[in-house]
Amino acid sequence: MRTPLPFVFLAFAACAGTAGPESLREWLDAAPPGAAPRLWLRGDRVVAAAAPIDPHDLPSAVRTAIEAIAPDGVLEFCGREWGVRGAGYRIEKRYPDEPVPHVRTLLLAGDGRVLERAHSIPISDAPPRVLATALRVGPTVDEVQIVSGPDREEHWSLTVRDRAGRTFVVVVELDGRLRSAHRRTGSRIDY
Repeated sequence: MRTPLPFVFLAFAACAGTAGPESLREWLDAAPPGAAPRLWLRGDRVVAAAAPIDPHDLPSAVRTAIEAIAPDGVLEFCGREWGVRGAGYRIEKRYPDEPVPHVRTLLLAGDGRVLERAHSIPISDAPPRVLATALRVGPTVDEVQIVSGPDREEHWSLTVRDRAGRTFVVVVELDGRLRSAHRRTGSRIDY
């Protein structure tokens, strides 16, 4: 059964409490035209949200951290995010002109501290046990990222397609055990 979107927002408001954004609606209102927000659901609950912002609206400390950790590249997403690691600013950059094209993703606190960082690697360089775990979800691996928290590498995140063409984000422990697999869809939000 599909949950109507207004109920998703009510669930978000109920579960967010003081840890969530001050107002998801305010975040969505402030998003640049045409920029797509992101919601992460677990069951019937919204467990994370990100709303695009103009890069000029990033705090100075965040811009400094981005230049130090992920300079240049093509900006694919810039937004405010609330989730399991807390509130921060999500930046995603693609580096198509590098000898090995890759993606870098950062979640930074307002003071520039790294809450999470990830980068893609060539699929052929992924550990075989990690690929084997992901391939149980679907036969096509589109991207492999190693994800780190503030201090160390924590897990792998793989984007996988099944035979029906559905996309999944498969999270695999460093030792190759499956942590989770969640479907990724394109969505429209009317609020």
